[in-house]
Amino acid sequence: ASTSGKWVNRISIRNIVHDGAKMTGTSYKVPCHPVAPGEKVKEEDMCIIESMPVKSLITYPKSGAILPSGKKLNIRGHAWAGELNVSKVSYSIDFGATWSDCVLEKPVNRLAWQHFSASIGFPKTGYYEVWARATDSNGVSQPMLLPGWNPKGYLNNACHRIAIKVA
Repeated sequence: ASTSGKWVNRISIRNIVHDGAKMTGTSYKVPCHPVAPGEKVKEEDMCIIESMPVKSLITYPKSGAILPSGKKLNIRGHAWAGELNVSKVSYSIDFGATWSDCVLEKPVNRLAWQHFSASIGFPKTGYYEVWARATDSNGVSQPMLLPGWNPKGYLNNACHRIAIKVA
């Protein structure tokens, strides 16, 4: 599975599991069943990643930005959902208790990342985290926490967040 489908220029179909370079052992595989962090997983208990989960990233501003009180924060970012479309992106400034919709642009092609933006007001001065959460065309949203441990850290699609200080 790839988030860079736009680079595909050829597809070969084989009747065996891909055994080429960097595709053996635990590469591009996750445990077939949930495991405890740090637990060793046998190769036969690993499953190949077949699709990418919905994910979003806030790309502006950088985490740690300071915003003058009374000014709105403009955020921008990208979202994608593997072979699906992103149907919406939301943001939260109260640790996921409430969510507001971002403006979501249409993708330039079926596998392209989608750009999102929002203008956010804060109720008072202090520390905030701005969280982004994308939802795919099947109605599946990003989890707020890491969905499960795996040896290589694959498929981490937990909500992205940035720290903001309103002063």
